Amino acid sequence: MIIAIAILGWAFGAAINWLADSLPFFRKPAMPRCPACTAPFSPISWFAVPAIIARVWRCEYCSTRRQTRTLLVEILAIAGSISIYFWSNSPTSFWSAFLVSAVFLLIIVIDMEHKLILHVVTFPAAVLFIVLGLLNPQMSLGRVLLGGAVGFGLFFLLYLLGGIFARNVSGGQDNADDEVALGFGDVTLATIIGLAVGFPGVIEALLRGILAAGLFSIAYLIFMKMRRRYSAFTPIPYGPFLILGAWWVYFWGWAWLERILNM
Repeated sequence: MIIAIAILGWAFGAAINWLADSLPFFRKPAMPRCPACTAPFSPISWFAVPAIIARVWRCEYCSTRRQTRTLLVEILAIAGSISIYFWSNSPTSFWSAFLVSAVFLLIIVIDMEHKLILHVVTFPAAVLFIVLGLLNPQMSLGRVLLGGAVGFGLFFLLYLLGGIFARNVSGGQDNADDEVALGFGDVTLATIIGLAVGFPGVIEALLRGILAAGLFSIAYLIFMKMRRRYSAFTPIPYGPFLILGAWWVYFWGWAWLERILNM
């Protein structure tokens, strides 16, 4: 059974790589191609692990190396699927956690490489997460929808405040740097996080994500200052940190809020 789960994770990892290479440019799936010369990959090169084994890690037309990310994603997907298998206590909980994690991993890859959270990913994910929430005996339609509404509301407010801040920084001009402000993609991500973990878990998930992003930003600032390469308002992908908070709550619960509520 473990082998079957690993193969499933590997297949989904390859699919995540495929979508991460095509959605940012075409907003729809496209055949795997070399990012340098756009020549189509041979079928065996669609998958990172077989490509390494067959020694076809480079494009046969321009000799550009495949991205190391493709191999890392497949390995993470395999390890993640096995971990979810041991965590889950039923087929329903396994498939729910597996699909939620696959969507989140796709969002992380795209956001880290392109600083984009695509509606073509988050909108279908919203429908999927609502269905998965209804299949979860610990959830209800009210908790799922309220979680999504709270996630949207909190981050839409931050999005508006970020826009005001960006305009002030740019001297009131309309062409404020969009990368300074929180993007609307982060709003949609917060919404689907709320749909995935429900209410009140969404509050802790977003707080953990914001805290993780803040700590990373401080560490990054200190590191760049030490290297004398600091630049103000350097954009940092926010999505991965929010997803880390969401994963924590999804798999381990909302202990922070429980302690506060029980005080």
